[in-house]
Amino acid sequence: MLLTRRTWLASSIVSGWSVCGGLVPAPSPRKPVQTTRLPDDGLNKAPETEVTLELIAGATAATEHAQAWGQRLQKLDIRFQMRQAVSGDKPEVKEQKQGRMRRVTVVAVLDRNGKILCHDRNFTLAEAEKLGEWIRELKTYGAQGAPQGKPLFGLDERQFAAVMRELSPAVTADTQGLSLEAALGKLSLPERHPLRMTPEAQRSARMIDSNKTLRQSTRGLSAGTALAATLGEFGLVFKPLRTPDGKIELAVSPREDGQDSWPVGWPLDPDKPQGQIVPALFKVVPVNLDDVPLTDVLTAAAEASEVPILTDYHAIEAEGIELSELKVTVPLRKSTWGLLLKQVTFPHKLGRRIVADESGKPFVIITTLKETLKNNPAAKLER
Repeated sequence: MLLTRRTWLASSIVSGWSVCGGLVPAPSPRKPVQTTRLPDDGLNKAPETEVTLELIAGATAATEHAQAWGQRLQKLDIRFQMRQAVSGDKPEVKEQKQGRMRRVTVVAVLDRNGKILCHDRNFTLAEAEKLGEWIRELKTYGAQGAPQGKPLFGLDERQFAAVMRELSPAVTADTQGLSLEAALGKLSLPERHPLRMTPEAQRSARMIDSNKTLRQSTRGLSAGTALAATLGEFGLVFKPLRTPDGKIELAVSPREDGQDSWPVGWPLDPDKPQGQIVPALFKVVPVNLDDVPLTDVLTAAAEASEVPILTDYHAIEAEGIELSELKVTVPLRKSTWGLLLKQVTFPHKLGRRIVADESGKPFVIITTLKETLKNNPAAKLER
């Protein structure tokens, strides 16, 4: 099919395309988003936890070091015991649960220089306060420690895989034109991982225009991607949060640069050609566009290729780009859908990334060029 301006406009009228507008429900009074709210400290109450430090004093550890550490640990009110090494000893953090009681044991080595060697960190006597902070962290969160700043959002591989599975089922409802509250209610999120609004997210949600509605649908994509994209339109993000009692919640917070949050789409398998993963975007078609609205191009490309295209409206508008006003011109030529999307976005400081949802379904996300390059540095070489 030859794609011309007339084709675009005629198809738009017939199918009623309207990425940025269309019929939406009548405005209603602003209401708070009805999700469960996190306590002000963002944490659930931790079970009663007892942390014990077992110091293995090897034959080479000087008695003076053991005495100095013993006095310091007593002042820090850290439960500890010193013992000789036995077969199979190694630095580690172990945890046992007995009802509501959680017992954490830190096995560490006191070396000949007076340094405490743990499984993933070391402490000199001068760093005893840091050791005390870590022990307090273990008392709050258990053997895994605090989740902040750790890979996989502070989850272990088993926990992360479980969250991915829970967020993989496809969304069956069409959320386009809905308010944030109504859209979240349609996503069928996992009950075992409740959606919680941090106090900061609650404040941001109260500032949202009561007439603001979703401009795109995420139907057919997985719940995790749909949730990230839905929140993203309203300037919010989420991430799985491991609470002190070991449960995992989906914590919502305001969207900020450099923030550790659940992405809208995951990288494709680097060892597999994109043409094999999403062949529809590499199908060659004739193109001839003359001053066509970019939004029409994106809608038609998604329908013709049957590959979903999501738009990062929040990031685009934050850059002062008015998507509805952008036009594109492409002289008569043959091109693939994937290449066409690059050609029509780059002149407007936009970019496209091909990613996959939690179930592995590929889709395209249109965002700012800055966001595109930040998430995919290789794109610099593809231009």
